[in-house]
Amino acid sequence: MPRAHAISSVALAVLLTSACTACTSLTSTTRIDPGMSFLLGGGQTGAFVVRGTNSGSVPVIVYQARDGRRDSVGTIPPRGEIDAEFASRAMAVFRNPSTSSAAEVSIRVTGATSSLGMGYERGVTPKP
Repeated sequence: MPRAHAISSVALAVLLTSACTACTSLTSTTRIDPGMSFLLGGGQTGAFVVRGTNSGSVPVIVYQARDGRRDSVGTIPPRGEIDAEFASRAMAVFRNPSTSSAAEVSIRVTGATSSLGMGYERGVTPKP
């Protein structure tokens, strides 16, 4: 009987490690309609990193929103890449400035991903 308990404990440890590993990253291909912004994060207790590619045909402008400000991270040209870290409680804002074409970003997010919020917003104007 003690041996079965030890095997169960090992199996549980492996399962928990696998579950925690799965919680520390996420992958997404996201479509952003013309004039819209994709919002990622905002309430998480730790920093997160976004790596990926603009897989669409229009540029995507990226901001870090925090404490009522939106600071420019940069613009990802079509087929261009992003590798940016976002602070605790910050939000990554992916803005499609096009008025006629959808944008698409393929991203991998690592770090504090367990409580990341996601959504869309129309007509986001950066605040200095």
